Amino acid sequence: MTMCEWEEGFAMEDRLTCAEDASREDARAFFENAQAFYALLSSIFYLELTEEQIDGLAASGFDYPDDGTDMARACADMRRYLARRGANARQDLAVDYARVFLAAGVYEGDTAVPFESVYTSPEGIMMQDSRDDVVRVYAKNGLVIPRDLNVPEDHLAFELEFMSRMSGRIAEAIEAEADRSAANAAAAGAGEPGAAEALAHTQLAFIDEHLLNWVPDLLSRVEAWAKLPFYPAITAMALCYIRENRALLEEFLEPAQLPAPTDAPS
Repeated sequence: MTMCEWEEGFAMEDRLTCAEDASREDARAFFENAQAFYALLSSIFYLELTEEQIDGLAASGFDYPDDGTDMARACADMRRYLARRGANARQDLAVDYARVFLAAGVYEGDTAVPFESVYTSPEGIMMQDSRDDVVRVYAKNGLVIPRDLNVPEDHLAFELEFMSRMSGRIAEAIEAEADRSAANAAAAGAGEPGAAEALAHTQLAFIDEHLLNWVPDLLSRVEAWAKLPFYPAITAMALCYIRENRALLEEFLEPAQLPAPTDAPS
């Protein structure tokens, strides 16, 4: 499991802008950027931030058009907080992380622990069906969570890491397809779903079955429990980005590109 550390010069505006259409080149660029942004989000939700990460986030600027969207509001909240964060930001954020995501000092109420099972199981506890299902999805797609991490696999950080890996694979598949000659592409069989489409279907299903089914509720709880605006803002960004990712997948997998039903008339 690789948790992405902050890289100097990370172009936040490139990561937060979804392509306006689903042309294959626009889609490739989006998924390439999504690989990096999901990895960053994964690292933020997995552990308390370091000074270096906080400084890197502040330097990025969180530029986003002031267009009245939820993403624009989240970025504005993040900019304001980081600009005024003070000398003890690392400690302040660590305390808020522990309160919000580890339920430190919280003895009653619906806390914001970041495990899907807590939000999707009737009992509201960890290690339920959602965890088992994501383990199967990870294994099928080659993502292995090291056992020594001792963290349930339906933690939001792992689910975002899966999104990062899938985004990278989709981008690579689109690029590989573009590199094939027209003759080879024709020989492959017109109308058959390609690797990029198959991967896109997997990512779309994961978004519907393992992110949008609980991250909105997580955001509500984060907003209720956080003392600082940082974690509500980054959780809102994550949710907005997942939704934009889904919208692009739907455009990319337009009806003409979808595999025909097996019982379709010839």
